[in-house]
Amino acid sequence: MLRAITAVLLAGLIMIVQVSIVNRLPLPGGGAPDLVLLGVVMFALARGPVPGAATGFAMGLAADVLPPSAHVMGQYALVFCLVGYAVGRAAERAPGASAVTVIVAVMVAPLLAAGVGGLLGDPRADWHTLPRVWPALVMYNLAVAAAVFWGVSRFSARRHRREAVPTGAYPVRRHV
Repeated sequence: MLRAITAVLLAGLIMIVQVSIVNRLPLPGGGAPDLVLLGVVMFALARGPVPGAATGFAMGLAADVLPPSAHVMGQYALVFCLVGYAVGRAAERAPGASAVTVIVAVMVAPLLAAGVGGLLGDPRADWHTLPRVWPALVMYNLAVAAAVFWGVSRFSARRHRREAVPTGAYPVRRHV
């Protein structure tokens, strides 16, 4: 129960930081890091495909509702739901390849968002502007993902302990 409440609070914090700070940064290249995408990816890596898809749907629906939303309702809910499921599924199949999964998800998610936007008739989803904006989006997301991935792995890593020497493993000298 405490983990679920913490996850909901963290998702809300990510949405607030994304909308109020990150989207307002004047970064070169016309893009900004997508903290919502990274939150969905990290949660799907930790929990698996179904919780990842549910989290992606909920966070995407919140992104669809929060201002400045000038797109079709449910567009990002669908995209983040698919990304959460795919990342969770990849984490199940290859548990040691988390970094590769994050890199692929960060690279593919903007293309998926543009594709879904194009299918839903979003006028901002233009295949002519995508090659201009996509490299900046991927670089910003990879930079932030590297920092988040390092932080999560640093705090969740097991501490190395000195192994205890078994007391009964050594031969005991007997005084005869």
